[in-house]
Amino acid sequence: MHSTLARTRAPRASNRMFKPPDWRYEQTGDVGWWIHGPWRDLLLDSNGLRLDQWRAEGRVATGKSGPHRGVYRGQLPEFAVYIKHYLVPDRRAKYRQWFRRGKGRNEGKRSESLASIGVPTISPMALGERRKRGFLFDNYLITREIPDSTPLDAFVERDLEHLPEPRRSIIRRRLATAVGALTARLHNAGLLHIDFHPGNVLVRFDADDAPVLTMVDLDALRSVKKLDWAGARQNLALLDHYFWLRSSKADRYRFLKAYMAFRTEPHPPVRAFAKSVEESTRRWAERLWRRWGKRCRSTNKYFQVYQSPNAWCVASRDLDPCEVEPLLVDPDAPFNNPNARLIKDSRTARLIETTMRVRGEPTTVIYKRFNRKKWIDPVLAVFRPSRAWRSWQAGQHLASRGVPTPQNLAFVSRRRKPWFSPFEGMLPHETYQITIKQEFATTLADHVLLVLPGLDPEALRVEVRRTNMALAALVRSLHDRSLSHRDLKASNILVCHGLSPREGFLSLIDLVGVRLQDPVPMHRRVQNLARLSVSLADAPGRTRTESLRFLRAYLPRGLAPSSGWKDLWRAVDRATQTKQARNQRRGRPLS
Repeated sequence: MHSTLARTRAPRASNRMFKPPDWRYEQTGDVGWWIHGPWRDLLLDSNGLRLDQWRAEGRVATGKSGPHRGVYRGQLPEFAVYIKHYLVPDRRAKYRQWFRRGKGRNEGKRSESLASIGVPTISPMALGERRKRGFLFDNYLITREIPDSTPLDAFVERDLEHLPEPRRSIIRRRLATAVGALTARLHNAGLLHIDFHPGNVLVRFDADDAPVLTMVDLDALRSVKKLDWAGARQNLALLDHYFWLRSSKADRYRFLKAYMAFRTEPHPPVRAFAKSVEESTRRWAERLWRRWGKRCRSTNKYFQVYQSPNAWCVASRDLDPCEVEPLLVDPDAPFNNPNARLIKDSRTARLIETTMRVRGEPTTVIYKRFNRKKWIDPVLAVFRPSRAWRSWQAGQHLASRGVPTPQNLAFVSRRRKPWFSPFEGMLPHETYQITIKQEFATTLADHVLLVLPGLDPEALRVEVRRTNMALAALVRSLHDRSLSHRDLKASNILVCHGLSPREGFLSLIDLVGVRLQDPVPMHRRVQNLARLSVSLADAPGRTRTESLRFLRAYLPRGLAPSSGWKDLWRAVDRATQTKQARNQRRGRPLS
C-alpha cells in the first residue's frame, strides 16, 4: 500500500455488499474507495482512479456521456473494465443521493441479490464515493467486462437479421424462451425492473447457440413484498413495448408461455393473460409515442431551437449548427447554391437536392420550401399549423412509431418585418423543411411506370407480389400505430432499391396529410386505401387477385370475421369510384 494514500476509518458496512473481509477501504483525496480482492494497485494510484492515465495511454473508450452519467471502457492488460461515473448536476440528483444512497452502491447491492437467485449479472470490483461533511455527491462503480456479450436490443436490430436460415429462426425462438425464463425468475423473487428494456440485458451464445442472458444497469431494480399479476402485467408491458414493433405475435406468445411455465405461483389462463398484456403494451406504447412525438418542438437532447429577427428554426442535433446559421439570415440561401439540383418548382412548393453536414459528414439532403398558396395563409397559421410544420411533426410521429420515413433534419419559418403591425412580424410566412435524401430510391409511381413494364411475365409476377405484400404491411403498420395519411398515393411512397421487404424497402414521404388518431376510424382507413387504389389503377400486373391478397394481408389475422374483408372491399371500391368521379367532374388527373 502506498504511503501517500491517506488512511481513514471505513464507514460502517454492516448489511452491505461492500464490507470486510473481501473488501478493503481507502481514502484518496475526497473520494473513498471500497476495493475488492487484489485489484487495488491495478485500479488506483496515489491520486486515485487511474482513469486519466488510461486515457492518456489510449486505453479508454467513452460509451455514454451525459449530465447525469458517464460510462467508460478501460482496456487493462488482462481484461477490460467498465467505469460508471454517476454525476450530480442539479439539486434533485444531490438530494436523491442523500436520501436513497448512491447509484453505484445500489447497483452493487442489487447485483448480489441477482446472483443469489442465479441470474447472471455484473461483477463489481470497486466503489468510489465522494463525500463532503458526510453528504454523498458523485460516485463510481467499476465492474469487469462481460466478454463476448452484446446488448440484446443491438443484437435484435443489427445482428439477428444477418444470420442465415434456419439458424436465425432457431435463435429467435430460443431468445423468446430465455427472456421469458429470466423475467419469471426475477418476478418469483419479488424483483421488478422499472426500466425494463433489452438495452439492459446482455446476450451471448454458447457452442450450441443457446443464449446466455446477463442483467446490467441495476439501479432501476426494485424489491416488492408482493407481486400480484396486475403488477407483473405492467412490468411485462415495459419489455413487450420494444418487441411489439420488432417481433411477431408468435414470438411474443412463445415468450409469455415460457414466462408462465417458470412462474412458481398459480397463474391465470395463458391466452387471457396474453391478451391483457398486449392491451397494456398498446396503452403504454401510445403514451411513450406521444411523448416522443413532442421532442421536435423544443430544445432537448435531440433537437435545438434557433432564432433570429429573420427566421425561427428547430433542427435535429445531427445537423451541423454551421448549416443552420445561413438559414437564420436568409432561408432561401440554399436555392442560390450553384451545386444545388432543382427537383420541383411549382405554385405550392420548391424542392432542391443539396449537400449539408450531418453527423460530421457531407450528406445529400432535400430542401423544400412550402410557398404561400394564398395571401391569408400566414393568418390561418394562427388557427392551424402550417403545411411544413404538419409535415415536420408527422415525420417525428412516424419515426417514434417505427414507420419508415426519411429522417427530418430541420424546420424553418421565415419572419416578415413588422412594417404594418407587430402582429405581422409574429406570423410565419414561407416555411421550409430539410430531410435526408434516401439514396438509391425512386417513388412507387416511377417504379410502376418505368420498371414494371420492362419485366418479363414471371419477373413481373414476382415483383408485383413482393411490392404488394410490403405495401400492405406498410399501410397496416401505419394504421395500427394510430396514424392515417389522407394523401396516401404512389408518388408519396419511396421504393428503396437494395433493401429487402424484411428491412422495410418502402417508406413514406410528403407527410402533410398525416394525422394522429387513436384509434384510426374506419372511414379514414377506407379513404386511405381508396386513395392508394386510385393511384395504382393502371399498374402493370395489378389484378383483382393481387388486390384481394393486399386486403387480406392488411387486415389483422384473427381479429376480423371471415367475411370482414368483403365489407372492407366494397367500402374501398365505393370510395374509389367516388374519388374517380370527383376528379373527372373537376377536370383533375388521377395520380
